Formats: sequence, structure tokens, C-alpha cells
Amino acid sequence: MAIVLLLICLLGLILLFLSVDNTRLSLLKSVVLFSVLVLGVTEFLSFFTSLNYFSLVLSWGAIDIAIIYLIYKKESYKTLSDVRIKLKKTLKSLTIFEKFLIGFSVLIIAGVFVQGLIYPTNNWDSMSYHMARIIHWIQNESLAHFRTAIYPQLTSAPFSEQMILTVNLLFGNDLFSNAVQLFYLTGLGIAITLVAKQLRLNRFGQILSSFILICVPEVILLSSSTHNEIVLSFFLVVGIYFLIKTLKQQDSINFLFLGCCLGLATTTKHTAYIYIAPFIVIWILLQLHKLYFKKQKVHYLSYLLLIGSFVVINSGHYSRNYELTSSIFGSDEETTKYYVNETHSVKMMISNVTRNLSSQFGIPKVAPIAYRLTKNVHELIDVDLNDPKITSHEYTVDPLATHENNGANTLHMVLMWLSIIWLFITIKNQKKYVVIYSVAVVISFLVFCFYLKWQPWAKLHVPFFIFYSIVLSHFIITVFKSKVFRCVVIFGFIINASLILLFNYSRPFITLTPFTSEIKITDDRYKKYFSRFYKYHSDFKVVNDLIVSENLKNIGLMYGSYGMEYQLFLNSYRNEVKPIHINSYKSCSFIPVSRRVDCIVSTKNTNLIRYGGEVFYNVTINNDGYLYLFLKK
Repeated sequence: MAIVLLLICLLGLILLFLSVDNTRLSLLKSVVLFSVLVLGVTEFLSFFTSLNYFSLVLSWGAIDIAIIYLIYKKESYKTLSDVRIKLKKTLKSLTIFEKFLIGFSVLIIAGVFVQGLIYPTNNWDSMSYHMARIIHWIQNESLAHFRTAIYPQLTSAPFSEQMILTVNLLFGNDLFSNAVQLFYLTGLGIAITLVAKQLRLNRFGQILSSFILICVPEVILLSSSTHNEIVLSFFLVVGIYFLIKTLKQQDSINFLFLGCCLGLATTTKHTAYIYIAPFIVIWILLQLHKLYFKKQKVHYLSYLLLIGSFVVINSGHYSRNYELTSSIFGSDEETTKYYVNETHSVKMMISNVTRNLSSQFGIPKVAPIAYRLTKNVHELIDVDLNDPKITSHEYTVDPLATHENNGANTLHMVLMWLSIIWLFITIKNQKKYVVIYSVAVVISFLVFCFYLKWQPWAKLHVPFFIFYSIVLSHFIITVFKSKVFRCVVIFGFIINASLILLFNYSRPFITLTPFTSEIKITDDRYKKYFSRFYKYHSDFKVVNDLIVSENLKNIGLMYGSYGMEYQLFLNSYRNEVKPIHINSYKSCSFIPVSRRVDCIVSTKNTNLIRYGGEVFYNVTINNDGYLYLFLKK
């Protein structure tokens, strides 16, 4: 199968970069370069309107040949034996406890991988735009913007979906769609240990940091989905590593990889600018201190590589958005008003901080208490709990937050608060690097609250928990000296992670309503796409079956601003069933509809629709009210 071409490339890059002294770093560099290649290939083929299976096979085949040539020329394979010897020594030197933590982390990753194979991606965002946009790109053979009623299909940062497109198009279906986030989680587990090492944590502290990260409930939930927060977090954490590294070593290669990581982060999700901003500011201040007070020589080439790689990586996405809205982010007045705070004050900050923190307590019995406490705070400061100037959705605390949009990280949250108090009290005795890093994480969260309106999606907080896992590791090691107390805390992580994995609301191994949806691992795959909104299943199945039986190709869509569409185009990786949005969002309404349609799929129940001088009649008038198919007579 053609997907083997990707594996050859990745393994080849690992072999090229493999180093006995810096094995972990060589793995991360390989993943970053592999990601740059994925982005570069899709952007290049898109430019020539050739983003198709045949062109991908040719491109990756050529890349593989080049990599194999370099491996033999450099004789990189000779490093394998030395790395194998070092790995055996390292494994032997690990304590039983360290082996257990690594083993449990691997077990969670393996469980999530199986979960992602059994269940297809099945959250609304993916059905509406994450996966839906991929079908448009494949059928258009281009990443160019297209006419659509669902605006995030165009302007949201594209890298994660570009990776999924590459995997799915080469494989021929979406079986491995969820594996993309898991792939980057595996890299993230390694990356966090390197950052911990830079912050002077010992080996156990590094392993514990990775373990804590992998046990974050929202991380487990997201890793079997096609959201993009885990992919984003990988590039942010590796970026933070290179921020620290470039402070210590003015090596041009480090600056180049820093630019690539920051570029890939921002082309994965726009909130990257918020998460990384405090780290960048601190980095700039420390660099200026070195230049002006320590008289360090300025390496202009290094900074040019940093800026240049960042700009080049984002250039495709930026240019498409700018052409559409005259904004590199693709934002317009409506989307800005939806996401960005319209007022700023101390009261506003108290409101957003308390509401965002309360989102992490979405568990039975606790959620109502968190809601009442937050409400009391708002009454005390005289701020409307649902002030539209600082709120995008009605405020609530999900009482059963065990799905990828809104996973509650209660245990981690409690420990974070305890560690922050402890750091504040003992700040004079703390490691300087840990304190600076902790401050950067906290400021990052405050910037998030300052800039963005409150939203109920706890998934947006996951980078903070990932960043902070290092500080939690340091806190647990330093404070819980007793092995008994330390084991109790770690056992809490294990129980929490295991329950989340088994009872994932959208993709449960064990179905137990109301704690999970009614979906079962034995249900047919198409049914699993509707895990959290099963009422839509019947209508979609009727419409989808008719599209297949009638051999319809050009599918006209008359949708609202956020409807699901991906379930109608599951087979479009290998055939020419094309989604064509007839109505559109205002910013892309000037883009013409380039094809005549064979049918119309609409969310509105009416007898007929007139379009393009033809009449389409409703052949599914008895559907349940969610989706209808209109055919020509």
C-alpha cells in the first residue's frame, strides 16, 4: 500500500538524524522535518492543482529515493548498533518504578491507538470542517479556498488536516485518521522529557513528566480524534525546547528548527500565537540581555533562518486567507466578534479566569458546586455570567465532561493549584529555570483569558496542562518525599487515565450509559460516526444510501453555517463524489459554483428546490427533520 512510502520517509529521516549522544533529539528533529515535508508536498502539488493520489505517490517515492541515497552515502545505518547498545544499557539502569511508568504510558498509547482504529472520528467539528475540508481539497486537487457555507473549512489553520489528507489519500480511506494525533502524542511524550532535562530535572523527573502528560484526561480523549490540539502541542513543546537551546547555543541549526516548530504550530492552530507569546517575550528579553550586557556576537544568519522558515511555512495559508479577506488569519468582523473579547478590565479577567478554571471540574456532583461558586464570584464582582462582550456561549459546567471537546482534568487542576501555592511560598529555594518556566505557563493562561471570550471547550486548555506537567513532576518529587504519598498520587493518575480510556464518551471500550454514549465497539462503522448525535444517523444513512445507489457524483449542498457533511463523502478518497456548496458564507460568496449538480442535499424540509434552471424534488420527505435529498425528475 502507498502509505508505506510515508513510513519509509519517516524511518529514513530517523536513520539520517540518529545520534548516540542525542537519540531523543534526533527523533524529534526527524518528526519536525517529516512534518515540513508533508506541508511542503501538499502546498507544492496544490499550487499546480495536482493534489491527487498519483502525484502524492510520485512525490513521496522521489523523496524516499533521495533519503535512501543519503543514508547509504553517509552510512547512517552504522549508528544503529551503537544506539542499540546504549538503549540496552539505559533500560537496564532504569528502576522498577521508572519501567512501570514507561510501561503504563505505552499501554495508554496502545489503547488509544486501538480505540482510534475501532472508532472513526465522530465529533461535530470534524464532521463539519476538519474532515469535510479534506474532501473538498481532494476533489479540487488543491488547497485553494472554495465556496462554502461553513467558514472554518477555509480559514482555520490547515496543517493537521494536510497530514490527515496525505495519510488517507495514500491509504484510500479514513481508517488511520485518528492515528495522526496519536503519532504526535508519542513525539510529545519524548519532547517533554527533553524540556524537563533543560530545566535540570533528573531522569526520574523527566520520565514522570511524560507520564503525567500522557495521563491528562483531555490528552487521552483528543488523541483518538481528528482535532488538532495534540499536533499543536507537539510543535509548541519542541519549540520551547529550541527556545531554551538557542539561549545556550547560538547554533544556526537550532534557530532553523525553532522557526520550523513555531511555523508548524501556527499553521496547525491560530491559538498557538497566544500559547507561545510569553515564552517568546521572555526569550527575546534574555537574548537582548546577552547581546547588550554580555556583549554576545549577533548571528544574523541564525535570526534570518528563524524568521525565514517561519514565514515560508505559513506563506501558503497566509496568502490564501489574505486573498479572501485581506487578513492573514482569514478573520472578518463577525468571526472576530465571536472569539475576541470586546472589553478588558480587572473584572473581565476575574470572570474569564474563574470560568475557565471551573471548566476543569466537569464531573458528577462536583460540576454543580463549581458552577455555583463561579456564579457567586460573578455576583460579588457584579459581572453578568453570560456577558456577550466576554462570552461566546452560555456559561455552563459540563457535569459529565468525558468527551474530546470538554474533558475535565480535575486531578491535574488540583495539583496545579497546590504546586503554584508551593512555588510562591518557596520561590527563594526554587530552581531559577523552573520558576521562569512556571511563570511563562501561568502568563500564557492569563493571556488566553485576556484575549479570547469564554468558550466551554476545555480542549483549548490542554497545552497548559501539557506545559505544566514538568512543574507537576518537580512538585511531586520535591514535596512528596515519602514513597507512600508519591505512589498514592501516581495511582490517582493511573486510575483516572484508565477510566477515561475505557469510558470515553464518544468512543467507549465499555459502553455504560449515561457515562458513555449508547454506541458500542460492535456497532457498524457508519453508525459510529454519529456516536454523540445518533438522532442524525437515520437521515444521513437514507440520503447516503440513495447517493450511492443512484451513482450521483456532483452533490449540491444547501447547509447552514455549521452542518455536518463528511458522513456523505466517506468514499471520496477513491471516487469522484464531489461536495458543492450552493449557498455560502458571505466572505466566499464571490467564488463561483463551477459545476452543475446531480442532486441537492439540504437541511430544510420542503417539497422542491429550484436551482440552475432545474427543479429538484424531495425524495426523502419522511425523514426525521435533519437531512433531505432532492433529485431531478
